[in-house]
Amino acid sequence: MERRSVLIASLVALAIVLATDILYVGLIEAQGPDPQANVPRFVASYLAVMAALIGIALVPRPEVAVIRFPMRAAAAAGLLSLGFIAAFSIGLPLVVAGGLTTVALARTSRQLSSRLGRLAGLAAALLAVALLIAGFEITGRWIVCPATGTASGTGSGFVTGGYSYECMNGELRIRSG
Repeated sequence: MERRSVLIASLVALAIVLATDILYVGLIEAQGPDPQANVPRFVASYLAVMAALIGIALVPRPEVAVIRFPMRAAAAAGLLSLGFIAAFSIGLPLVVAGGLTTVALARTSRQLSSRLGRLAGLAAALLAVALLIAGFEITGRWIVCPATGTASGTGSGFVTGGYSYECMNGELRIRSG
């Protein structure tokens, strides 16, 4: 059985992530159609996965105890990274949730004596951040042009750099830089 502080920190983090995800989806849907609609869908899905990691780590089963540390490490790294990236919109509650998950992670690590377990946690955290960056890179350029009319915009990439796009009657043109 885990400590009460770990349970409370995890449950509060889970509630914050779920509430943020629900409000984010509501706000995005209220804005109407967007050629880059896949980015918010990715963010909403990523938040759902982070919430699932926090929730599954709370399950009091021996099978889960083995992977609890990596799951919390991935959730903490993912939430803190997304929180900093989205600092001007939904970032603050995600940083708070990531901090609470880090508290739970730190208390979990005291019970973890295996070097392999700590390495698995580091690998899970790096994988969560890599998935976040890859998701932004892929969905940012996955532009859906309207069949008629025009649309244009710009985007930035963490790895590939900035770009601009134009949609004219369903035809997409992308320029780097």
